[in-house]
Amino acid sequence: MRLSVVIPVYNAAGFLEESLRALAAFLEPRCPEHEIVAVNDGSTDDSLAILRQLESGKLRIVSLPENRGKFAAIREGMQAARGSCRIFTDADVPFERSALLYAERLVNERGFHVVIGDRTLPDSLYSEGLPWARRLTSRLFRHAVRLLVTGGIPDSQAGLKGFRADVADALFPLLTDARFGGDIELLYIALKYNLEIRRIPVRLQRQGASTVRALRHAGPMLRTVLRLRRNWRRGLYRSEALAALAAQRYWEA
Repeated sequence: MRLSVVIPVYNAAGFLEESLRALAAFLEPRCPEHEIVAVNDGSTDDSLAILRQLESGKLRIVSLPENRGKFAAIREGMQAARGSCRIFTDADVPFERSALLYAERLVNERGFHVVIGDRTLPDSLYSEGLPWARRLTSRLFRHAVRLLVTGGIPDSQAGLKGFRADVADALFPLLTDARFGGDIELLYIALKYNLEIRRIPVRLQRQGASTVRALRHAGPMLRTVLRLRRNWRRGLYRSEALAALAAQRYWEA
């Protein structure tokens, strides 16, 4: 299995079937050795019923009994995934699907530990399709996170990130943030272990309704940022597997 696409689903009935059918139709001729792992995060609409109608050998369902948060769902999906490259993206698959195949090649053929979409790269196309208020809050938050956590990675929040299977197996169980701060936390851990991270451009093809609310979620995400260093000092991110992966990269270089 070359590619697993993990998709967290919460109350997405309005677009879910169209989105998943289009994704499957795109992947099948281009990467036949793939699977889509859709994780129902305790949806209260018809999302689970739609997923059950679509379920097949290449579209598998993981269903959580209650809403636990985006990154709780992604953790479960990564654990269930079988691909040598595992990518998560949003249920509306907002970026051009070709980015999935580009990330898969970088992981499977070039051996990168982590591949992340970056909306600030010159070839990306993102902000032109968003309301000005969302553009402003997104830029301010990215700037704060870059100053406090990610340094040379200007965009931590793009909804497309890919991982080698061994990296995913070691990294995702360490995450403590079940909601929207998981993007920042996983990059912090990856940077601490000096994993090899490749940024790629992403182009917005679909602007679905965002479940992130700047005023509601900025506070919890910033608290996650401030908690990261404390977690590191307490040893919560200790991983012999990630340390071994980083050492292997060093000696191979």
